[in-house]
Amino acid sequence: MTVKNKSNVIFILPSLAAGGAERVMSFVAQNLNAQKYNITLVVIGFEKDNAFEVKNINVVYLNKPRVVTGVFDCVLLFKKLKPVVVVSALSNLNAYMGMISVLFPKCKFIGREVNIGSVLKDHPEENNRYYPSIINKIGNKGLDYIICQSQDMYNDALQHPNLKKCNLVVINNPITKSFEIKKNKSSQTKKKTFKFITVGSLELRKGHSRILKVLNQLRDIDFTYTIIGKGSQKENIFKKIKNYKLEDKVVYIEYTDKVATYLAESDLFLQGSYVEGFPNALLETCSVGTPAVAFNAPGGINEIIENNLNGYIADSEEEFKDKVLLATSKNWDSQLVHDSVYKKYNSTTIINKYEELIDYCISK
Repeated sequence: MTVKNKSNVIFILPSLAAGGAERVMSFVAQNLNAQKYNITLVVIGFEKDNAFEVKNINVVYLNKPRVVTGVFDCVLLFKKLKPVVVVSALSNLNAYMGMISVLFPKCKFIGREVNIGSVLKDHPEENNRYYPSIINKIGNKGLDYIICQSQDMYNDALQHPNLKKCNLVVINNPITKSFEIKKNKSSQTKKKTFKFITVGSLELRKGHSRILKVLNQLRDIDFTYTIIGKGSQKENIFKKIKNYKLEDKVVYIEYTDKVATYLAESDLFLQGSYVEGFPNALLETCSVGTPAVAFNAPGGINEIIENNLNGYIADSEEEFKDKVLLATSKNWDSQLVHDSVYKKYNSTTIINKYEELIDYCISK
């Protein structure tokens, strides 16, 4: 395919601030076949807010504080660039892209969903802005395809009256880095202090409180617990840490670009989420060879964790405690933990799925 025949494809995000959707979408945009597509990444927000470096593709910042204030600029930009495919992420942005799609009948609009709405509504975030439901209702109908990150998300979307089964496609998140697999610890080494870790935003849906409740019951083993993330529940979480008298066991890190290092240095990843889209941190901990214990929740957890190979899934707090104790007594094979996710979610496999969808849209 010659350069002049390359297809113009736009990826669009509210911002490049720290977040799973931002990282995955910018990664995919940068790794699509440059011989086939002219890729432009459009960011509604400001460059100063970037948490991720973007290379080798064109990036346009609209410098708007909210998605709704950038919609008109998007229309002008789309008229200029004449994309054949637009890929957006996050529900409100997807809805607005669906609404303006009527202005671009020759362009296909793809929205990447990030949450399981029917469950997420029971665990709202305090900083969520309100968007009238009519926006999502109208906007979803304007999208040509919706990417679901997990089978659970797909099944949930099927129950939505405004979504069509034929327009839904499952594409999991990719492993976005070449992770160095940690070395197995010698079975002769007696473990004195176990290192537990959780990475994720400090929001109700992430379930930090129920992890702390379980850890409060694990007084028979010596451990440290590292929490990485920030969010609206920070004060409440630290109140619980104090009430449980776990202050001397908890290490808190608001933000770091060395998450993989912390994961590799840990013995066990703990996930308390009530709902996920497709958990990047869980994917990453397995990528470095560190197993996980997670509560059973919708959002791809049961697609990532393979019982006794890379971790355990628990249905209750009591079972979670038992699984943590079981995990600390097991000699895990770091290579097998890594392989369990790499074989399914390596970047080549996932990028190919995005290209197949984009090519199909172009051919229609």
